Amino acid sequence: MAAPLPLRFRGKTELRLALIVLATAIVPLVTAIVFARSLFDRSVSVWLNPEVGKQLDRGLDVYRDYVLAKKDALRSEADVLAQDDELRTSLEGRDRSRTEKRLAHLRDGNPTISELRIEGEDSTVVASAPPKKPIDETLARSFEVRKSILDDRSKRTLLAVFSVERQRFDELDAATRTAAEYHRLEASKSDLYDGALRAYVVLLLATALLTVLLGTVLARGVTRRVYRLVGGMQRVAAGDLSARVPVTGADELTELAAGFNRMVGEVDRSRSTIAYLERVSAWQEMAQRLAHEIKNPLTPIQLAIEECHRRYDDTNPAFRRLLDTTLEVVEEEVATLRRLVESFSNFARMPTAELFPDDLARFLRETSENVGTVEGGEGPDDEGALAAVEWRVPNTSMPVMVDRQLLRRVIINLVRNAAQALRGTRVTDDVPGHIVVRTEVRPEGYAIIVEDDGPGVPEAMRDRIFDPYVTSKDDGDGLGLAIAKKIIMEHGGAISVGESAALGGAAFTLRLPLVEHAPRQAPSANTLSAMPVSTPPPSRA
Repeated sequence: MAAPLPLRFRGKTELRLALIVLATAIVPLVTAIVFARSLFDRSVSVWLNPEVGKQLDRGLDVYRDYVLAKKDALRSEADVLAQDDELRTSLEGRDRSRTEKRLAHLRDGNPTISELRIEGEDSTVVASAPPKKPIDETLARSFEVRKSILDDRSKRTLLAVFSVERQRFDELDAATRTAAEYHRLEASKSDLYDGALRAYVVLLLATALLTVLLGTVLARGVTRRVYRLVGGMQRVAAGDLSARVPVTGADELTELAAGFNRMVGEVDRSRSTIAYLERVSAWQEMAQRLAHEIKNPLTPIQLAIEECHRRYDDTNPAFRRLLDTTLEVVEEEVATLRRLVESFSNFARMPTAELFPDDLARFLRETSENVGTVEGGEGPDDEGALAAVEWRVPNTSMPVMVDRQLLRRVIINLVRNAAQALRGTRVTDDVPGHIVVRTEVRPEGYAIIVEDDGPGVPEAMRDRIFDPYVTSKDDGDGLGLAIAKKIIMEHGGAISVGESAALGGAAFTLRLPLVEHAPRQAPSANTLSAMPVSTPPPSRA
């Protein structure tokens, strides 16, 4: 499927954000263009003023007249030299030495003259007065003037090389170039103005396009996350509490997405908790009825069989033996039923947790001191003698909201279950099993982990092991873990079972929330409020 075009807006919010970015970029740019145009017009009117051109031309004429006057003066001086009588006399006498002395005298008499030379008709040098030193090209420039010597039948020419100050000539050249460039700009004034205007228009269009693209990208990044939140809300409204939205970025929308996920997770846990408590409540009611119905006939049954056993007159030994056996079986089964009835009654009378602030670390240390009393016994098969319990509790404070009595019952029950699971795996009394009770600090709160090196819990049973009457023990009633889950849920936490990575056996994890996230009153099935979603299956604690 082809990707959508970048400029294709997906909603009004995205379009509005793009337009806001565009306006934010275009308004200052248009203002700058208007200001630049006004400044350009003013600058052009100042620098390309016709009066300025006229003044440049007048200044150039002044320089030009000065240079021409200077050159005319030098030509006049050369003309005077060519008419020198003594020079003509020496030339007529064909006395070269005398001629060169006169040339040197004339050269030295005028500081502007650098060299004098008499050339014949074929440009041969007849006599010369060379320069005393070369002309410094950085300060002066040479200017040659040729003058014919009057009344000379040989048609000889006087060449005078003058040293002229360079600054004035250079200034004339620079002024000429400046005036030419000015008149060129003045002639191309409209082209310059149109070019600048076109450049500003192109800049405006390019900026508009880039800002629209940038605005679309930025707006899409915001609206995409908004649409994800909308989609997540729609899924939650349809009853899917597993809906989550990606948490990306580091802004307010990120906090909103994280808060949404946290809220849905809490709603999901709360609904699962309430659903589980409803089921447990139903099981408690049924257990209460069963205990009542089973308990009532037990005493008459036992009394009846005892009365039969007491009144028999022993006339038939075989029947006496049968009656003794029957009495023994009935008494044993009645005792079993009475224990079952007691379990049902305890389960039915399970109190609701009353939470108070406490220190989890201190509570666990106190519990560890009493576990030996709870688990210990006088029989050789007592579970407490089957395993060494190691408590790993930190010294730091771990504030929680707990019901000390009920939470202590949960932990002791888990330790007892671990010890019972180790009963069948113990090789000798000298090699006891290993049980570890430790804590972890997690972002959402604290975790209590009870793990052992026993056979573990089969993966197929982990999802339903916390349901009432589900047990893997031959003599178990399947109520201990159900009661433990109910208690932990009333603490606002969760319980789960997995495999211990360190010991290889079972690992039961109790998660308790921080004080600020803990419920102030333990939830119960009676507190279930109406929710616009369907009841999900029980969560995997």
